[in-house]
Amino acid sequence: MKKRNRNGVAPDKALIEPGLAPASHTRGAMKRILDFPTEASRAVIWALGQAGYIIRSCGKTIVIDPYLSDSAAGPEEKYGRIMPVPIRPEDLFADIFMATHDHLDHLDPDTVGPYRHKGRTTFVAPRLACRKLYELGVPARNIVRVDSGEDREVEGIRVSGTYAVPTEPRVIDTTGYALQFPNGRTLCHTSDTAWSDLILKTTPCAEVLLVAINGKWGNLTVDQAAALAARVAPKIAIPMHYDMMALNSADPAHFKRVLRARNPALAVKILKVLMPFTW
Repeated sequence: MKKRNRNGVAPDKALIEPGLAPASHTRGAMKRILDFPTEASRAVIWALGQAGYIIRSCGKTIVIDPYLSDSAAGPEEKYGRIMPVPIRPEDLFADIFMATHDHLDHLDPDTVGPYRHKGRTTFVAPRLACRKLYELGVPARNIVRVDSGEDREVEGIRVSGTYAVPTEPRVIDTTGYALQFPNGRTLCHTSDTAWSDLILKTTPCAEVLLVAINGKWGNLTVDQAAALAARVAPKIAIPMHYDMMALNSADPAHFKRVLRARNPALAVKILKVLMPFTW
């Protein structure tokens, strides 16, 4: 008998072993996400690795920053994936597809290009990332620009652009996103961001905070991410941006220890790829 996790889902060996999972497997993974039972008052999140997530609530499927290729590896493969692609781009589906900025591991041409639902999905991004989406074949009518400090209703969901400090000049439009579903469930994704006192003042309080912890190339360190989470005080803090590349990693257990030292009342959840978490 297969061992099952507490959500009743059997772990998949193909997601643990190196290499690319077979197409039949990734199609099945997306189907399981779309078929996953979700109470009307709840939301469910699945990690895709790096800063990528799928969230489902109120009958809508949202994907944020999916990196489903190895396009950032480079000629020397310094930044190659250390985990398999969990869902192939052509198998992915979302009602809303969000990109926080134009870095390969957040707005990936090799994910957007093969994505088969460009004419049906609503894409949300800040201004320069919107241009890239259009260049990658997304129809202009399907692109909704939401910059830092702006609020839009998209597919019945309130989308708020949150302040982020760009980690380099070419992604000056970097924007985090907060989501509020009609059932009241809320989530905030910090995107890549450097440290700033203004981050502490502008990051909204949400039930779930997805916060980068890798501490490299200008991003928040573990200690800075814990300070931000302690200030925001979400119900659940989820560390991200640490598990995809050997040269860009950090220890999520260290984040958990530091945050609990700052505020023992805060819950920390370290998500495994494609394992559902309901709140």
